[in-house]
Amino acid sequence: MGEAGGELKKLFLLQEVDGQIFDVKSVLDEFPEKKTRLEESLESKKNGMSEAEGELKKLQVLKGEKEVDVESKETKVKKYQADLYGIKNNKEFQSLQQEIGGINADISVIEDELLALFDAIEVAKIRSEEEKKKFEDEKKISEQEKASMMLKENEINDELVSFFEKRDELEKTVDPAILVQYKKILGKWGRTAMAVIVDDFCGECNMQLRPQIINEVRLGKNVVICENCSRILYVEN
Repeated sequence: MGEAGGELKKLFLLQEVDGQIFDVKSVLDEFPEKKTRLEESLESKKNGMSEAEGELKKLQVLKGEKEVDVESKETKVKKYQADLYGIKNNKEFQSLQQEIGGINADISVIEDELLALFDAIEVAKIRSEEEKKKFEDEKKISEQEKASMMLKENEINDELVSFFEKRDELEKTVDPAILVQYKKILGKWGRTAMAVIVDDFCGECNMQLRPQIINEVRLGKNVVICENCSRILYVEN
């Protein structure tokens, strides 16, 4: 194999490291989305808890308002009942009695509504506690997941430093002009700048290669690229 063949061997070692760097970076790139999903899930549980608490508070406020209303009406009934003793006119007496009867009927309706509210409040309390537990459980899981991801990120970043150092050393061994060409191709494709020839086809883009291209690669005198994907071609020994 000619001079280019020696460079291809160096590039192949370099590509192995670049592939590892690409894969590790891909894992790192997934973390922000994973964190976002955790936060969205936690926010969903928080909203559920807030909604349940809001509904409970709303029912409790309504209960308080109705209790005040009952108390007000009962006070009015007591006053009217006291007023009955001072009335001498039969018509006024009957009219006030009817008024008292109407208020007592209203009180009865409100008390029925209060009974229904007591049941609704108990149900709302149970739901509020359930939603609170869901939120607390999700918060615990979220914190554990984030801590785990942070630990993993630190490990990966340490691994990346090691890969970058290794790549820097390998780059020093490659012909500068060929290295520039390699980096340009790698920048285009992300993970691979080289492609092995498999049964007369480019191993990356599956384009059938012309016989003269294959022969040129086998001779190893020059760096040869695929006419379709522009990757640097090589053959396995």
